Formats: sequence, structure tokens, C-alpha cells
Amino acid sequence: MEFGLREWLIVIGIIVIAGILFDGWRRMRGGKGKLKFKLDRSLVGGADDDGDPDLLGPPRVVERHQEPSLDEHDLPAMSARELNRRRTSEPRQGDLNLGLDEPVPTLLSPVDEAAAESHNGAKKSVAKEPAPVEEVLVINVIARDGEGFKGPALLQNILESGLRFGEMDIFHRHESMAGNGEVLFSMANALKPGTFDLDDIEGFSTRAVSFFLGLPGPRHPKQAFDVMVAAARKLAHELNGELKDDQRSVMTAQTIEHYRQRIVEFERKQLTSKR
Repeated sequence: MEFGLREWLIVIGIIVIAGILFDGWRRMRGGKGKLKFKLDRSLVGGADDDGDPDLLGPPRVVERHQEPSLDEHDLPAMSARELNRRRTSEPRQGDLNLGLDEPVPTLLSPVDEAAAESHNGAKKSVAKEPAPVEEVLVINVIARDGEGFKGPALLQNILESGLRFGEMDIFHRHESMAGNGEVLFSMANALKPGTFDLDDIEGFSTRAVSFFLGLPGPRHPKQAFDVMVAAARKLAHELNGELKDDQRSVMTAQTIEHYRQRIVEFERKQLTSKR
């Protein structure tokens, strides 16, 4: 049986297709062997000099973001010298020039804030130079949660305790809940630089805050200290924190009583020096 031209073309086409399929099968077998070789070398620590992006390389260690640790070097100085330096270097807000015969909202004799504001509405703010601080009482509130105190929750908590944002870019508790009158105590960020940024409070967080009361300071320091303790306890209770003293030791009832005795001793020295 003789093949015509058409039959020969069909046979040649079949041979060409078979050759292509065989070549592809051979390349696939060769590729698999190469991939296996590369994987085996990576298991024994061999270097991959080929640079082929399709080959699996050795594992890489990716650094994870870690929360800032509460190191003592991160804590701002809360000494009397440092507090005096900050108070003199920072611009001060004007305090109300309240006379002794005028209604003053204090811890001992609270008055209606609206009436007091109306009574003193005609008076202007007068800058008042504070007396140098000789002693500082500190209560640190440390977050138990590794993520720290979130800005919005922290802000709401301290505003409920009557603290207001003010000079030195920290919060202060005044005689009046509206932020008027003398400062009873203050609260700073316990991580350097010790300040707060209200413009970024939504993204702000801190591992700890420090409440502090300077002596000489408020006219009734024992009562002001009790208010500071209440504010610190409220924050610790509601935001899962822990109270610690100025030595970073757990604050107990005995520690608080020791603080009160320091106030009594300071007042005794003040009276003795005036005689």
C-alpha cells in the first residue's frame, strides 16, 4: 500500500507532536529533580547560589513589635528640683486672683461654681509665681495589661476625677472641677518625656502614669492628698492598674499612712520656721 502526499504529511505531523510531548515530559522530570536538590540543600544549611526566585530559600526571622518595657530609665524625674525646673521653664497659666473675702470652691467649703464664676467675672487672670517645691509625694499607677492605658479611656477616667489638661502638657486637679483655683495635685505620663499629646490622644497609650503633689502646695495638703489617692485608685480599678509608691513598691494602706505623716511633719517644720 503506497502512501500519498497527504498520508505522509499526517505521519510527519504525528512524529513532530510526539517529539514535542516527549521533550516536555523530559523537561518536567529534569525540573523536579532540580527543585528536590535545592530543597535538600536548604535542609542541611547549604547556600543557594542560583538566585532563582522560584526556589524556596532559607527561613527568615522577622522582628515583631514589642511593647515598651517600664524601665526605671524611662521614668521622668519626680524630684523637687526637677519639678521646680519645669515650673519655672514652662509658661504658666494665670490663676484666679481670689481674695480671702470671696467665695472660693475648696475641699472644705465647696460653693456653686457658676456663682463663684459670676462673682469673679470682672476680674482678670493674674500670673502667680509658685513657692519652690521642697518635697514631692508620688503615686504611680502601672498598667497590668501589656498594651498599657489607651488614650481615650485614660482621658475619660481622669476627666471624671476633675483633672484638666494644662501647663507643662500634663493634667492638673484644681480646687474647682471646672479647672479654677489653685492646683491640688498633677498627673504626668510615667514614660519619658512625661507629657501628653491631646492632638494624638486616639492613638496614644502608656504603660504607667504618675500622680504627684508638691509641698509646699495646696492650702490643705492632707485633703488634697486624699483626693489624689481617690483619683489614683479610681484609675487603677477601672483601667486594670496597680498602685505603686515613689520607690516602685506596691502601695499599701501603711504606705498611704506614711505619706500622710510626711505631710504632717512638713507642716510642723513650716510652722516652726515661721516662729
